[in-house]
Amino acid sequence: MYHEKQIGSLCAVHCLNNLLQDQEFDEIQLADIAADIDRRERQALGSGRIDSDLSSANVRADGFFSVQVILEALMTRGYQCMHLGSSETAGVLKSPEKEIGFILNRSEHWFSLRRLGKYWFDVNSMYEKPKFVSDSYLGMLLMQMKNDGYSVFVVRGNFPQTSIEKDNRRLEELVQACSDNQVTQELRQL
Repeated sequence: MYHEKQIGSLCAVHCLNNLLQDQEFDEIQLADIAADIDRRERQALGSGRIDSDLSSANVRADGFFSVQVILEALMTRGYQCMHLGSSETAGVLKSPEKEIGFILNRSEHWFSLRRLGKYWFDVNSMYEKPKFVSDSYLGMLLMQMKNDGYSVFVVRGNFPQTSIEKDNRRLEELVQACSDNQVTQELRQL
């Protein structure tokens, strides 16, 4: 399973790559997207100045990127990213296991949840390794995150099948490797 670990404040880069299960983006690409958004915002506000001293609301010097950058980056790859609670995502919390990916943000940290095959994983770049998330726990986790003030987004699109999804034995081994002992015991009881 592809899993980038946290470097500096580049959690948005890691979040996207972990969600897409490949190195799809780097900080330069996201900075270019942020600059384009900044340019369009200045044009819309009537300020045609292109001044390098102007601060950006879409990227900070430490590498933190705004939600607008993430939404646009996903759009460039053919994905839709919708806020949980919007009209398009009305029934998601009733059966979140039917989705393929979520991105979450709170306190300036982005991370993703991703389904591979029939299994869910928390691929937070702050973790040493991804964490297995059972279907029953997924709904509770999303509700708890939302209640704790996280912004939760559903990501939809044509996610290509990863190599590990094509090999059930390897996928089962991944689940075991990413499970804590309590979750592993619960799985064995099922």
